[in-house]
Amino acid sequence: MRDWKKDAIVYQVLPDRFNLGNGKTVFQKKEEGYYSLPKQKVKSWEERPLPSIDGSHQYDFWGGDLIGIVEKLDYIKELGANTVYLNPVFWAHTNHKYDTIDYFAIDPDLGTEEDFVALIESAHAMGIRVVLDGVFNHAGIAGRWFNGLEIFDEPGAFQGNERLMEYFIRGEKGFRGWMNSDNLVELNLENPDLAEIIFKGEESVLRHWLNMGIDGWRLDVAYDLGPEILKEIVERTRFARPDSCVIGEIWNYPGSWPERSGLDGLMNYYFRLIIWEALNGFVSGKDAVNIINDAVRDAGLEFLSKSWTVLSSHDVPRLKNELGSIDRIKAALILQYCLPGVPLIYYGEELGMEGGNDPENRAPMKWEHTCQEIDTLNLYKTLNTIRSSKPSLRSGDFKPLVSSDHSLISFKRTTGIVDDLLVCIVNPTEKNVRSRVFLQEGFLMNGTEMKDTIAGKAFSASFGTISVDLHPYEALMLEPVISRSNADYSPYKRV
Repeated sequence: MRDWKKDAIVYQVLPDRFNLGNGKTVFQKKEEGYYSLPKQKVKSWEERPLPSIDGSHQYDFWGGDLIGIVEKLDYIKELGANTVYLNPVFWAHTNHKYDTIDYFAIDPDLGTEEDFVALIESAHAMGIRVVLDGVFNHAGIAGRWFNGLEIFDEPGAFQGNERLMEYFIRGEKGFRGWMNSDNLVELNLENPDLAEIIFKGEESVLRHWLNMGIDGWRLDVAYDLGPEILKEIVERTRFARPDSCVIGEIWNYPGSWPERSGLDGLMNYYFRLIIWEALNGFVSGKDAVNIINDAVRDAGLEFLSKSWTVLSSHDVPRLKNELGSIDRIKAALILQYCLPGVPLIYYGEELGMEGGNDPENRAPMKWEHTCQEIDTLNLYKTLNTIRSSKPSLRSGDFKPLVSSDHSLISFKRTTGIVDDLLVCIVNPTEKNVRSRVFLQEGFLMNGTEMKDTIAGKAFSASFGTISVDLHPYEALMLEPVISRSNADYSPYKRV
């Protein structure tokens, strides 16, 4: 039986910035009473988010909502993605919604619980899974338990409620904020009452949304939750939904996390770093592959095959800002899709959107770009089709390949069946490179054509090797062209 967690192609959506449903504008919603908490302001869809010294940009809203996502599920399906990862949808004060007010309530600016159910049901009907962002390390000062804005009648920790004060971590300077933030107060998950509410109880936050039909959790700042709590979250998630996934936001080296946390996988920013280092000339292609091979050995192929390989997200700049040219972007994407792991597409990357650091990387979706001929859109569609049809890319072994020029990144993915062989060769330099690559594939017959699945460029296998001549930043995904026709001779007739 195929494992959807390995077969996934994830499309990340920041709800406020993706699509505004029901033909409304954010200004109409504002007139209807939405975005009514202190500091909240609305912006035209055409405006770009800009940073602010005082953090006020966190309270700028563009109006995207859950119905808007439902209306664009066809687009996500056509792109080739089969899993949607939603940034937080719980009621919160800011636009990013990592400052939860109420874990059991959909943010009213995004819609209703009925809208959320409609999203789940519509996605599932189209074969699309839905993963929610679980923000369990900290909550917002406006939240029900802290009540820093005094929007609830019941006194919170801010008003000195002793029971609720125990829900938060206190230091010498008062309540401790995540990354010393004034708005994100760290939760005391060791408190048994709070643990019961968040993840232990039968009516916990964890169970509530799984029971509503979500397919898993992406755990925010999972490294802060710690291995023991992560393991318990995973166990209780599995009990509620045996086929669900739990992915941790962990920016570290992936080794040791599988056995200690029990997670299915992590947000694999580590591979992103290696790709960037190679494309910027800081490590050779040979060293990059060896570093990746060490990670595969230490974390295990099973764990990395379910981890989400991240090139861009709401936390890092977009590809255009990091890499510039389409050739460099293509090289990075081919590596993302060929290395062990699940590719994550950050909304708008397929349309060539630009954006630097937060909040510039969180601009409203440029839907008008879908009417244009965009290289990245076609490339993503092609890569998604290839991945869906190639078992070796989803769960095959990873093996570094020796090339006569050490500047090349060269490796193969294989299931042990020669037909499934996929050879990835990337020139991460600004120079032309000519090299021989040793494929180490016993049943790849001499003279077999190795064809690039993207551009159609062909090479001939010679004694288990191929000679390549690559332009700067050229990237190849090569598969053998094998015929077993009875009409013509084939060395594969008995293989």
